[in-house]
Amino acid sequence: MEEIYVNRGIRDMLVELAVQNRTTTYSRLNTDANTGYNYRDAEERDSFTEDIEAISMSEVQHGRPPIGCVVVFKSGSVTKPILESLYEMCEEMYGLSPETTKLNSAFLKDLQTKCHAYWKVKDNYNEFGPRRM
Repeated sequence: MEEIYVNRGIRDMLVELAVQNRTTTYSRLNTDANTGYNYRDAEERDSFTEDIEAISMSEVQHGRPPIGCVVVFKSGSVTKPILESLYEMCEEMYGLSPETTKLNSAFLKDLQTKCHAYWKVKDNYNEFGPRRM
């Protein structure tokens, strides 16, 4: 399956953050990746969030953790719809169950830990990480 990215620059930045065991905020990522979204406009913020979700979905479809889990609000949390989306993406991959998995900060932290661990593996990074030109 060919990998298609909405914005490879965003994905590459997220991979680098995962390797460094870090997270970022939506607004900082928007600025640092120079995406051009007007973050004061609600529709553009939603579009940016959808781009991150599309990148995450592609990652999950290729057997990797949803890289978008490293993007949070300034409080370090995300909204319930974002948690629900991450859950749906990962339900099969991680055998999640509503009886055992609660959509809360612990769920988000667990996904972040999986993501950080995956990208710290040198072979994963070399094969699927940012491409150097």
